[in-house]
Amino acid sequence: MIPETNITAWSLTAPWAEPRQVEQDLIISRALVEIFNHDLLGPELRFRGGTALNKVIFPEPLRYSEDIDLVRTTAGPIGPILDAMRDVLEPWLGQANFASSQVAPKLRFRVPAEDDPEAQIRLKVEINISEIEAFDPPASIPYAVQNPWFTGSTTIASFSAEELLATKLRALLQRDKGRDLFDLDHALDALPDLDIERVVALFVRYLDQQGQAISRAEAEQRMLAKFARPDLLGDIRALLTPDRADALDAAAGRAAFVRVFGEMVTRLPGQRWAKTDDVAQQLGLSEIVESSA
Repeated sequence: MIPETNITAWSLTAPWAEPRQVEQDLIISRALVEIFNHDLLGPELRFRGGTALNKVIFPEPLRYSEDIDLVRTTAGPIGPILDAMRDVLEPWLGQANFASSQVAPKLRFRVPAEDDPEAQIRLKVEINISEIEAFDPPASIPYAVQNPWFTGSTTIASFSAEELLATKLRALLQRDKGRDLFDLDHALDALPDLDIERVVALFVRYLDQQGQAISRAEAEQRMLAKFARPDLLGDIRALLTPDRADALDAAAGRAAFVRVFGEMVTRLPGQRWAKTDDVAQQLGLSEIVESSA
């Protein structure tokens, strides 16, 4: 879809392992500029999720991301939003497939990859229509793309770092993706002014909004079960730069786990899980036993 020379040029900004990843990164970057420059979409949407962290929150991106996760800012019919999204993206991405949902409808695009026309680059644009409230003041973040294929700039509406990471912590505890753990661990390094107590407070508010709760004991139990699985790192390695991927071994995974467990999970409301010490000892996680004692 994009000339190879322009993909190569973008690899200086997005140094991912595969040309197809670099191409998709550039597609996502253009889409963000066009979405947030649109008269209707810009005020109606906020950017969220792992792609938001890596595109506009972290000083340098940790990993490649495949999708665009957005959140409505107002209640109301979704039809005009979807129509506008199609108007913005379909002229250069082709016709989207629509997946209906009462929580987060999606548009899915497929375009042929430049390095292999038989292969498809898949882009999902998801719009959450149930969590329209931002608990912290929304963030407005300048964003620009400079490439021979596309050049443009915008101001992206998003959330505070703490609020984005609160939903990332929720994802960590509700699904099985190693990328959630590594995003949180990286945030603890890359964002020195991060208010972890605020992350936890917002995590609780998001769950409460859904009529749910995850206590500290439940969170510790879930985390230790994740660590016991042999595929903890399974989904993250292919998303990293070659240098980061080479450095991602069992020790790095363990360090990320211990840090997120100690600095975030143990701050959740409630008592420590009664079996944390025993299970941590069985898994060789003496640091967690010491921090929980």
